[in-house]
Amino acid sequence: MKTLTSFELNVMRRVSVGDLLVRTAARYPNKLMLRYKDKRFTYRQFNEEVNRCAHSLMSLGICKGDRAAILSHNCYQYVIYWWALLKIGAIITPLNFMLKGEEIKYIINHAEAKIFLIEDALVANVLPVKNELTSVKTYACINLTVGSIPDGWMNAEDLWASDLPTTEPEVEIEGHDPASLLYTSGTEAAPKGVLTSHTNFYMAIMSSLHDLRLEHEDVMITGIPLYHVAAMYLFIACTALGTTNHMEYAPDPMEILKFTAEEKVTYWIWPPTLYLYLPEMPGFDTYDLSSLRRCIIFGALAAPALLERWRKILPNAKFMNYYGQTEMSPMGASLQDQDMQQRPDSIGQSHLPMELKVFGFDDKEVPRGEVGELVARGPAIMMGYYKEEEKTARTFRGGWHHTGDMVRMDEEGFIFFTDRAKDIIKTGGENVSSQEVEAALFKHPKVADVAVIGLTDPRWSEIVTAIIVPRPGQETTEKDIFEFCKKEMAGYKVPKRIIFTNALPRNPSGKILKKELRKTYEQAA
Repeated sequence: MKTLTSFELNVMRRVSVGDLLVRTAARYPNKLMLRYKDKRFTYRQFNEEVNRCAHSLMSLGICKGDRAAILSHNCYQYVIYWWALLKIGAIITPLNFMLKGEEIKYIINHAEAKIFLIEDALVANVLPVKNELTSVKTYACINLTVGSIPDGWMNAEDLWASDLPTTEPEVEIEGHDPASLLYTSGTEAAPKGVLTSHTNFYMAIMSSLHDLRLEHEDVMITGIPLYHVAAMYLFIACTALGTTNHMEYAPDPMEILKFTAEEKVTYWIWPPTLYLYLPEMPGFDTYDLSSLRRCIIFGALAAPALLERWRKILPNAKFMNYYGQTEMSPMGASLQDQDMQQRPDSIGQSHLPMELKVFGFDDKEVPRGEVGELVARGPAIMMGYYKEEEKTARTFRGGWHHTGDMVRMDEEGFIFFTDRAKDIIKTGGENVSSQEVEAALFKHPKVADVAVIGLTDPRWSEIVTAIIVPRPGQETTEKDIFEFCKKEMAGYKVPKRIIFTNALPRNPSGKILKKELRKTYEQAA
């Protein structure tokens, strides 16, 4: 009897996200998988394009474990590249498309990416720092506007040219192998790289079936940016179940309404901001949204008034609040429709793959009803922070992932968010490190002291607010600060409100009392 090869043994029973596409393409080869503008792919066609790209990447020397970066809005080129990387065991490193020169340089150099795909409209954000990205050996341009490609760069489309093989790449992959490296804002100025495994992402299938109640017949809109772990979770789950995705370049309220009415979309997943905007769109009442059966709200709790309005618009749809973290792939808790009216201020109960508890400052569980830090464990927890052993150990102490979110849990396991231990502002679905914005503002020659906080806002959930003490004898304006920030950081990090003051409140050790600032300026607002 012939002895099985190492690869044959591996592929027979492994946990590999790329295999999910192979299996779904075998079950539903001719079903529409993805539509992006005028491009359409069945599951078979998409799998073949992914295989071509996988072989191409390997010919360029991209190997298992290599980091492979991308800076782009949503497009079909993005997902072909991503799934090809999954099939060869390379690690996708997505960058927020709003990042600029120095922000891009930090992530690429920290990740040591070997290949970098960049949307043509964003090439200008990379060129000023290109010569400092020493690890990158191959640049490829995603040509969405039929423009020019920089000298020496590939056209991303050539990575899956029609003459390349469509056979499955033979690479040994294990469930504990890394699948993605996602950089997320933290309390530090520099973002942390969250390393997520194939097993972590496999949990998306279990969670989507039980917690999101996703079904094979569902029709989705992929509008959440693919650099978000939430979008990755959803696309993986949809691929495994064989749903149909209509992809947007970026969330567009009018396009969302059009897609929903014309394509009979059944499932929405948006932050509260979009649910606020959509009914204000011209001709909103003319769009038939009756195909929607489930609407998920993530990033912040849905305000009762907003939820009541949507229940009248979609009386037959089920609603749900979702809480998760990048470090949990991005699982956590959700509040199902039947519980939202009784507990509108809860973030829900733990997701199926997760075990959640509330710990005190001594890292021991507190009695139900008492406030403490939310901790978690389960197969969705990240592998750790890339190149950050000390931070990983601190976050994982005692065998639990410490979320940094302060909550209380009732006797039935419903969780209620009370405060954010990490100094993060959640604005419009994005996480902003206040310390990162403060560090940038301190570069301004007329700023003596600054504190950045989040203030409640009906549209953005929170708005980035900078409270500034000008240098003695110096005068500056809101406009001056806004223009300065726009040059220093991505647009979503730029403060939407500037407040000038004579001094910032501090405790005896010199720490700024941000809680006092929030209280003062929330009341003023």
